[in-house]
Amino acid sequence: MSAKLCYSKLVRRVYLVLLVLTASGCKGCKNDHPYVPYSIADEDAASSVASADAGATDAGTASVVAEKAPDGATHWTLSGLALDAPPGMVFELGLVRDLDGDGQRDAAVLVRRAGEVDLGQVLLYRGEKGALGKATVLASAPALAPSEPRCTPARRLAATGNRSLFVELGWGCPVPSSREPSRWLGVLLVGATPRLHFSADIVDPANAPKLVVDADGADRDGDGIDDVTLRISLEGGGAPFEPLARITGTLRWFDRPAGMSRDPDEPDASLRSLAGSLAAKAGRAVTAPPVPGQVRALRALYGALCDEGGTPRLRNVLLRGAALTCGLSRGLEEAGLAEVRAQVSLGDPLLAITAFDHAQVAPATKTAARVTDATNWIALVAPTSAATAVRSLSAVPLVERGRQPAWGALAFDDAGKLLVRTAAGVVRVDPDLGDETDARDVAPWPMAVVSPDGSQRFLEAYNPCDGVALHATLAPTGDGDVVDVPLPIAPTLGSRCSGKGEPAAALPLAWGSSGLEVLVSGEPVFLTSGGRASALRGVLGQAVTYGSSRSPDGKSYAVATSQGILVRGTKSRLLHTKELDGTYLEQRDCAVANDGAHVACIRSGRAWVAAF
Repeated sequence: MSAKLCYSKLVRRVYLVLLVLTASGCKGCKNDHPYVPYSIADEDAASSVASADAGATDAGTASVVAEKAPDGATHWTLSGLALDAPPGMVFELGLVRDLDGDGQRDAAVLVRRAGEVDLGQVLLYRGEKGALGKATVLASAPALAPSEPRCTPARRLAATGNRSLFVELGWGCPVPSSREPSRWLGVLLVGATPRLHFSADIVDPANAPKLVVDADGADRDGDGIDDVTLRISLEGGGAPFEPLARITGTLRWFDRPAGMSRDPDEPDASLRSLAGSLAAKAGRAVTAPPVPGQVRALRALYGALCDEGGTPRLRNVLLRGAALTCGLSRGLEEAGLAEVRAQVSLGDPLLAITAFDHAQVAPATKTAARVTDATNWIALVAPTSAATAVRSLSAVPLVERGRQPAWGALAFDDAGKLLVRTAAGVVRVDPDLGDETDARDVAPWPMAVVSPDGSQRFLEAYNPCDGVALHATLAPTGDGDVVDVPLPIAPTLGSRCSGKGEPAAALPLAWGSSGLEVLVSGEPVFLTSGGRASALRGVLGQAVTYGSSRSPDGKSYAVATSQGILVRGTKSRLLHTKELDGTYLEQRDCAVANDGAHVACIRSGRAWVAAF
């Protein structure tokens, strides 16, 4: 069931909307539901709710995390102060601190309606001459309703800085929405006249890494007013990816007379620091393996925070109805180049080229000198070979005109001759002499990519617009259900789409009894008929199908890349020829012979074959 949350316009109108979430609330989520991907707080979050920069806090600004009230309590002695809940309300969370600077201890609490599951209100009991005054409402819960009965509330409350409260509210649901906010967070500056200091909504798509926000209210510009520093962390996440190790970036706002002013160097300063550590690991085979996954985490962090990423998870920042604008990122570029270097260290030219194609695409910056660095790295695992002859063919190949994945119109046979599927049948071409004859002994092979038992067809690969992963669709050829398969491939940052999504490039390699081997957006993956996907480091030795880019013996394959025609095999290389320079990404349906010395592709409906 979808977990879209009812998030009405009232959220925008509630004055000082403040919410809370504690470790105990999350424990309830976890214990009630074994799989709740985004129970908002956990034991780690409770202990780190308001972590500060080293040396940035002192005894006056150290955070105070709210305590959990006894179940159903209407009377509560908290840090020596006796509290009475308003009629019909029970306590959930509370803390004691001088929040208005008058030297008297105040109490900030979260209460909810007795006997009901709601998110509650934040109340303030001001200290007055050694006693507590009458409770006043600091914030009422917004109209953030659960979409189904299995959702459970989760709340956090902490004092940060001298006068600030950090609050967070949300629903933990077994299947959260991919597009609607499931959490709200805010920072309230209490003082003599409380006001909303900062606020934002958070979207938690299914299977996305868990996003945790920690706050620090230290006065960083020395003007006597608490500022807002947020540490946004990502970790974990569901299939088909391996869980991410924790990665953290920083956002900071200064409270100025004209309004909240964001530190323009963040989050990119955080990303640059992280990218530098990845670059140090990327050049050695023993330290390179975790780098690609850590680069994915860094990109996911940028994408979660910044509008330029295409699918930000931080929304409606400062009640402005929009995501953050972060600008071009040098950190993204350096991280992408670290991934190129790491894939070279791991001996994978295809993934190195794919990483290079993403490394300097906006919102990453593009530095000309680093292009040379990257191409030199790639040459270490795929040196360039120049064609000795390029021959254009008379036979007109019959190709798939739509966007569905299809077997190509070219194939080499075991004897090294090129087969071309045409509208009239198959033509056999001698790649060295150029002779073209009818191949009546070879039946035209189908375009459709169908499983060996004929029960499923590979229908598409696409970006579902959730910012988490690309997907593939396996459709039944007869009765049966469509199988939607999340792939271990992250969408490209900056891509924007709506509705069902946008198609992704897919090049089938083989479909045997084990499953489907395919390149999607330049990355090899393996799909089972039951709907599971995993990364593919090498071909599995399944039978070669005519129209595949694999050689007849299955030991190599050819694929068009931005850097040339890559022949991936025991000794990989990039094939170049002046006749094709500037058009390599326009080539399709490439095929390679067993000798690795003959390659053919199609461009603009015409086929060519080359010897190298």
